[in-house]
Amino acid sequence: MIIGNIGLDSSARVAFQSHAHTDHFVSGEVIFATKATKFLSHLRKGGFYKEVEFGKTFYIDDLKAKLYPAGHMLGSAGIKLWLENGTLFYTGDTKWFKLRTAEKSRFPRADVLIIEATFGVPHFTFPSPREAEKKLIAFVEEALGKGKRPTLYVNQMGKAQEVMKILEIHGYTVKASREMVKVARIYSKFGIAFGNIAEDGEVLLRSNRPPKANPWELTVSGFGQLKLSNHGDFWELMRIVEKVKPEKIFTVYGYAREFARILKGLGYDAHPLERDSHLNL
Repeated sequence: MIIGNIGLDSSARVAFQSHAHTDHFVSGEVIFATKATKFLSHLRKGGFYKEVEFGKTFYIDDLKAKLYPAGHMLGSAGIKLWLENGTLFYTGDTKWFKLRTAEKSRFPRADVLIIEATFGVPHFTFPSPREAEKKLIAFVEEALGKGKRPTLYVNQMGKAQEVMKILEIHGYTVKASREMVKVARIYSKFGIAFGNIAEDGEVLLRSNRPPKANPWELTVSGFGQLKLSNHGDFWELMRIVEKVKPEKIFTVYGYAREFARILKGLGYDAHPLERDSHLNL
């Protein structure tokens, strides 16, 4: 969406890109993002990125701004803007609970909140990352115990590195795709190294696609069999709303209409937005 003349995960002359997943790529004369997002994005696209540190005040166009960790993947950020009549916080894709390979999310107080709603309905209730981790390791141990090679289907950027780190912590080697390894090298530049990548790794990582009917294959996703998600579930999103304490809420992505309807029922001034909406606040 575009606020004034600034694109928030939307292309504009001046834009903010919350993280390095391709569905959030933007173009513009200047793209504000974290250093990690810049490095990861440059694996797949060009563009002039202006690096911004978390918690440092800067100006985007003529508005005062500050970035906060979003917890979705390495370098992911939400942005707070100081408008003429109040403040706005845009989360981008976000996660309340701490993942092993992403900065712990932070959510500032703001008058207006624009929040993602990828899993914005109550039946999306995920285990905590540590509970999901236990299930993942149990699956791997059972497969290896029966002489089978476990195969995990994961997003190549973000989820793959989260799973690789989990497996390393528990002593397992992985065979990953070339793209996953490229991303892992960027992660290592930011202090998240992987010592368990091997050509004959015990666990095979593949990019997302519908797995075969094989009991030793598992899709790791909020939409998959194992709910280890980089997105907040419904209840995490509710925690974020309560933390920000906004007077007005706009919901975007996924279940935006449903989430806005639920929030309205709880007394919030909430409205769904299309991704490329233009807001004048």
